[in-house]
Amino acid sequence: MDKFQNINKSLNKIIGIILIILIGLIFYTIYRSEILYAGLYREYYFKYYVFLISSFFILIIINFLNEKIKLKIYTILISLIIGLYISETFLIDFKNLNSKTKYEHYIDLKQTQDVVVAIHPSHFVLKKINKKKLFPLSGISKQLTILCKKKENGKFITYDSDRYGFRNEDANWDKKNIDFIMLGDSMVHGSCVASDKTINSQLSQILQNKLNIKVSTINLGYSGNGPLLEYATLKEYLKYIDAKRVLYFFYEGNDILNLNHELKDPFLIKYLDEKFQQNLAERQPDIDKINYNLLGQEIKEKNVGLYDFIKLRRLRSLLAILLNKKFKSQKIESSEEIYQVYKDILVSLKKLSKNQNTELYFIYLPNITRFSDYDDDPNYEIYSKIISMVKNLDIKYIDLLDEIKSNHNDPLSMFQLRRHQHFNESGYKFVAE
Repeated sequence: MDKFQNINKSLNKIIGIILIILIGLIFYTIYRSEILYAGLYREYYFKYYVFLISSFFILIIINFLNEKIKLKIYTILISLIIGLYISETFLIDFKNLNSKTKYEHYIDLKQTQDVVVAIHPSHFVLKKINKKKLFPLSGISKQLTILCKKKENGKFITYDSDRYGFRNEDANWDKKNIDFIMLGDSMVHGSCVASDKTINSQLSQILQNKLNIKVSTINLGYSGNGPLLEYATLKEYLKYIDAKRVLYFFYEGNDILNLNHELKDPFLIKYLDEKFQQNLAERQPDIDKINYNLLGQEIKEKNVGLYDFIKLRRLRSLLAILLNKKFKSQKIESSEEIYQVYKDILVSLKKLSKNQNTELYFIYLPNITRFSDYDDDPNYEIYSKIISMVKNLDIKYIDLLDEIKSNHNDPLSMFQLRRHQHFNESGYKFVAE
């Protein structure tokens, strides 16, 4: 009997600790939902409220039950928690456990040379709601920049950023008659290939080798950008470029979803006002300072392996992938309002280009799901709506989905490891051609 009571006392102490943790997590959720994101993500955090508050009251109710019943329930709950962490342990890639992240690589390189990690403009979406005085649309200027880690061989991809923090040779900004401005997300940024294998570099090489035409490009693409960030970027920097053509790349995999996210940011939506600009080209020192501050925060957050384990990151990611496959159509489905806003952005892109005597080209980039074994691909609806929109607006376009289907017998070979959303070197070359 004493042994039974001792076990119950020990379990009561454990449950007491769990209750304190739950109270802390409830207040942390309130902070993120209502203070950090000013209620804009309340719907997202609702499930956390339900889970945490329900768990708290369930544990309180259990505490008033018969001691034997309480012991059984506590045993089940603790066994479940142990089971979750055992599952998390099995998901750890022990073979590559010591493989460096790009942030760890940064810390190593920083000891011998000036280097930074690419800070994407999307990192600032919904940060410091209603308190932002400046929204960076580029990275840190004139620095060796770590972009990503190649999945094929673990090699880190770096580049030297230009005077405005983009992935270009800095001297390109001094050239007259730039042939192509590249506008888009990670595909245009060049994730995850060397600088001579990006779309704009291979486009230049192809024209030089096949037609003996020397062209110059400015790449304004950045990983994580959606349509509103891309329009804002062109609005800020086009006036500094004497350009013939803007090649605007639309990626069906997440551009509409990204737009939905971007429209929640009170500062970013100011760009929908035709007159709004930040004059970012004249404020690069401020942009660098803000990016350095965020980089410091990222270093603290991204290098805590134990923290990831406690949060069951790998198990949650696996469940998210499984649920994403099951409910993919519900997640991708977008309202007509979003498509109307996107149409307005296309109209603005066309008008902005025309005002600068620049010709706009729309380029449709397909998602890898087009060529894999998904039974229900929600991108079909996106494709028909977007292509129809572009045609109706009389914007010149290149349909790369059609080009790949018509001219490539093994589309998956163009994607990294045949399963990741980004193109590999041959994929970027096909796009450039």
